[in-house]
Amino acid sequence: MKTPKPIQDERGIAFPMAMIVMVILTSLMIAFAVLATSESQIASSQMASAQARALAESGLERALWGLTTGESNPGASGVLALDAGYLLPNPMPPAYNGSQVVLNDPVLGSPIGIFKVTVANGAIINEKVVTAIGYVPDAINPIATKKITAVVTRLKWIDPVCALCAGGENPPLTTTDVQIGGTASVNASTSAEGSVPAGAYCSGVTPLTAVGSSGSVRANGTPNLYSPAGYTNTAPCPDGASCGMTYPSGMILTDSDMATLKALAKSSGHYYTGAQHWACPPDGTCGNPLPNGLVFVDTPSGQPLSTASPDSDLFQVDITGNWNSGWSGWLVVAGSLRIQGDVRLSGLVYVQNDVVLHGLGSNSIQGAVVSTNRVDARSTTIDIDDTGNARISYNCPNVRSGGGTLSQNWFVKPGSYREISGS
Repeated sequence: MKTPKPIQDERGIAFPMAMIVMVILTSLMIAFAVLATSESQIASSQMASAQARALAESGLERALWGLTTGESNPGASGVLALDAGYLLPNPMPPAYNGSQVVLNDPVLGSPIGIFKVTVANGAIINEKVVTAIGYVPDAINPIATKKITAVVTRLKWIDPVCALCAGGENPPLTTTDVQIGGTASVNASTSAEGSVPAGAYCSGVTPLTAVGSSGSVRANGTPNLYSPAGYTNTAPCPDGASCGMTYPSGMILTDSDMATLKALAKSSGHYYTGAQHWACPPDGTCGNPLPNGLVFVDTPSGQPLSTASPDSDLFQVDITGNWNSGWSGWLVVAGSLRIQGDVRLSGLVYVQNDVVLHGLGSNSIQGAVVSTNRVDARSTTIDIDDTGNARISYNCPNVRSGGGTLSQNWFVKPGSYREISGS
């Protein structure tokens, strides 16, 4: 058996190996020590960044509070009250002109940081642009800064000048013709008339007429039109109606207004496209097939309705049957609408094309109906709105609040929130 050859020159190996191991261990210890130090720095930086963002959002919330409270209680301290034209005050009050606001720890009382917020008028009267910046711990030597911008808005108050208003967006060379037939009753007075409730006005807003048209009004049968105080008739327009009206711009929803309403309806799940049919059987057992609140029915393509819209974007919504409960809200249709049956609605019915109301039975619409006739869908020259034997009672508070279902607060316009660089 062969004897293994012993290893030669073993002396001196242990010391270098020990040194190598020591160097490795020392390097690891230094790395862990540096990592432990940087981790706390990273955590501290992340905390400061989160605080700065929260401070900036506090500035945005302050602007929303100031605008909302400024409308409901313009005399309150620290609010942002708009003038009659929805414009911001000049000069701007403190807290909204870029002055710094210090926030303190609610327990310790020590400063957490500051925010600065500025509010500017937007492209339309019910939009404002808010820029808010948060600093930690201060704006002189900040360790973290966050800047956000957002467009804030509120539902545009539609103050209709009539219980039934037609026209206002007619294509060139077309005329709006409102046809009122049967035993229709439209009440814009402050007293109840038969089965039609009394009209209700908003402060500073008085309707001009029961039925308004940018073109003509024709009465067939024995309709009853009850006008507000101060109404004067101009023949040949039927008594209780006004022909050739020019509506205030604030009564018409712009494409931007429609886009905001569309986004809100999508977020609430009450967004529809194209032809819809909400119906109840004759016995009225279905209750209310239409969801309360803001309901938006869009063109099938999702594009604004116009004279250039393809035929596929021209549609009608049908509401029929006998309902055993009422609906409240805003029904906004980027097309045409037909309501037939025993239906009770409270709020605003806003239609960008034609409206046909027929046979509301013992129920009624309490609010207003607006049909702007954007597209001449019925013929090449004339649109007709036929109220049949419908009952409409002018109610401005219901219009503004959607019968109590819509918020009157300012809110961030969907899709407008941005976090940007800068200070």
